Amino acid sequence: MNRQQFMQAMEFHLRPMDPSERNELLSDYDQHFEQGLQEGKAEETIVFELGQPEELAREALGDRYAAAPSAPGFDHFDYPPPPYGSPARHQSSSAARTLFTGIGLIFLNLILGIPLGATLWSIWLAIASLSLLMLAPIAAAVDFVYFNHLEMAEIFVAVGVCGIGMLFALAAKWLFNGFAATTAGYIRWNLKTWKGGA
Repeated sequence: MNRQQFMQAMEFHLRPMDPSERNELLSDYDQHFEQGLQEGKAEETIVFELGQPEELAREALGDRYAAAPSAPGFDHFDYPPPPYGSPARHQSSSAARTLFTGIGLIFLNLILGIPLGATLWSIWLAIASLSLLMLAPIAAAVDFVYFNHLEMAEIFVAVGVCGIGMLFALAAKWLFNGFAATTAGYIRWNLKTWKGGA
């Protein structure tokens, strides 16, 4: 409900009130909107803070509210009915939906999302660790420099292991890109589902 709808609803529900008294009360609410807007609040936020027009009118009218249908001149007012549904009910159902969706996502992630994600990233970590085999020639060089020990077979093995390490490094890079995109997409799906966009 925006400012105009709120003021129309208040004017509608305050029909039994004396016109001058009603105008003064409506002016107070209008000033409240002006002050809230100057503070940077949205019209809908100000309406939420004020409360439901019908309840406000009921408090303002007191006994006159119950007598509203038979109030003098009641039939001569031609105000439109409040142009809104039931925002409080809507907000309540929306909050409940968000709550239950959040609980469902928590269980889904505990049972499936987190274990599967941890498994995938553990596989990537193992493969990324094997890419350290690329350092085999460096180990052979250290062996030669500090221990003066180097055999031809050791050189061939070091070169071969280095090649295997490079293959693991390429695989780790490819898997990292895929897992990162999958993880980011899954997080976005969680947020979208929680907010009701999915």
